[in-house]
Amino acid sequence: MKIINIEAFVCRSQLKRPMWSLQPWRGGLPRIADFIESVIIKVSSSDGLVGYGQTVGVRFQGPKILSIGAECKRLVEKIVSPNLRRETLYVNAVVWRQLWKDLKSKTYGRAVLAGVDVALWDLKGKALGLPLYALLGGAYRKTVRLYASKVPGLKNINDEKETSLLVERLRLLMKQGYTAFKLGGGLGVESDIRSVEVARETVGSKCKIMFDAGCVYDLKEAFKLGKHLQDLDVEWFETPLPPNKMEGYAELAHKLDIKIATDAHPDPSQVLSLLTEDGIDVVLSDVTSGGGITVSKRIATMTELFNVEFSVHAGWHISAIGYAASAHLSASAPNLNFQEGRIHFEDNPLGNSMLKEPLKVENGYLRVPEDAGLGIEIDEEALLRYEK
Repeated sequence: MKIINIEAFVCRSQLKRPMWSLQPWRGGLPRIADFIESVIIKVSSSDGLVGYGQTVGVRFQGPKILSIGAECKRLVEKIVSPNLRRETLYVNAVVWRQLWKDLKSKTYGRAVLAGVDVALWDLKGKALGLPLYALLGGAYRKTVRLYASKVPGLKNINDEKETSLLVERLRLLMKQGYTAFKLGGGLGVESDIRSVEVARETVGSKCKIMFDAGCVYDLKEAFKLGKHLQDLDVEWFETPLPPNKMEGYAELAHKLDIKIATDAHPDPSQVLSLLTEDGIDVVLSDVTSGGGITVSKRIATMTELFNVEFSVHAGWHISAIGYAASAHLSASAPNLNFQEGRIHFEDNPLGNSMLKEPLKVENGYLRVPEDAGLGIEIDEEALLRYEK
């Protein structure tokens, strides 16, 4: 069986209401998304099977959210499609490496490769009649614990209305069954401390709280904040420093009792550098932007070898395709702690509304699809309504 066609659809939709869970820009301005955009990859085989993948269609530039879908589609048509046609269905690793050579110098090459890689895994699973988690070695779990992400922290600790809104959001998520929450910070050390204090008072001692600083602090600030976070029993302190401050990550990991986490190092070589220096406690990997399932599974294996926890990242722009792929990866990782849960998933036009059977989240747990490949059936008519 051969690959005969590769298509990319840029799907965009206005949101019913702006998202409030985006990480603030380090300059202090809020990032508010009133639209969502994803690039859907469709790979067809000679025997009539179809595999779907997804990659990001947006990126941040300061506080602004920019569309990159058209450029990702161009890379699929100009580079991926000519190289992928006539390849067999079962050589994912070989195809991945070939495409990486051609895409790695491109600005959005890693993201494009991620979407194509997911589609190839989906197609391979369908051809073999096996769910994706089986191809990844089997399932350690059939339901995946989610944390609700990303609840925005306080910009002004003296604003009672803002504090009340944070409490209201957390209580709503608790009613929905979540028992773990990630706050988005990086708004100043004192603001971040107060945000976590309010969250802990609201959710109690039995719930987990994670904290994401968005790479904004220097080492001195991060150490000060980390000391307070560990006293508040925070589960992990995510991206406290810019990604290039690798030695700083290691120093924080050595000196603080709180777990240091990163989703800002998508390349396995970066992760290996942190692991060998005992410089990280939790690694998050995103199948829709970091190079696909192939890369994320490699990172998961590396973290297990170093007895480090692994978590699956899921960006705010994720579609049902990327969410299902994330669930299969989560099922297959023995050292998984959580998968990022998208609190706006039901409001996302590219979420369950594009599936014939919805993904199921109950009491803060995502059920892993059981059918072949990604285990989901795309309603292509619904999907193409959002084609840009």
